[in-house]
Amino acid sequence: MSDKIEEKVQEALGRHNRGYNCSQSVACTFCDELGFDEETMFRITEGMGLGMGSMDGTCGAIGAAAILAGMKNSTVHLDHPDSKAVSYKAARQCLNEFKDQNGSVICRELKGVDTGSVLRSCNDCIADAVRIIETELYGEDAEDSE
Repeated sequence: MSDKIEEKVQEALGRHNRGYNCSQSVACTFCDELGFDEETMFRITEGMGLGMGSMDGTCGAIGAAAILAGMKNSTVHLDHPDSKAVSYKAARQCLNEFKDQNGSVICRELKGVDTGSVLRSCNDCIADAVRIIETELYGEDAEDSE
C-alpha cells in the first residue's frame, strides 16, 4: 500500500479514537477530495454508525463508500437524474471488495454479536474501508466520471 493510503488510514483511525463513529471516521477523511466541509460530512454520516444505528445494517465504515460514491459521481441533474448507475456501480465495487475481504458487510456479523466470533474489529473495518475507497473511488484505475 502506498504511503498516501496509509496516511489516510491513520487519519481515519485518529478520528475514530477521538469519538467519531466508523462512518464519520472514513467519510470525513475524504472531504478534501470532494471539496466538502468536515462538519457537514460529520452530520450526514452520524446515523450510519453502529451498523446504521442498530448493528443490523451495513457496517458504517464501508457504508460511507455509498455516500462518497454519490458525492463524487452525482451530476446533480435534479430534473433528470442521470448518474445513479455510475454511483451504484462504484458503491457496489467497494462493498463487494469489503465483503470479499471480511466475509460480511453487516455490523453485527462483523462484530460476532450472535456467534461470538469476531470477523473484524471496528479499527480494522475502518482501515479496510479507507484502503478500498481510496483505490476504487480515487485511485489511478478508478473510473473518472468527469
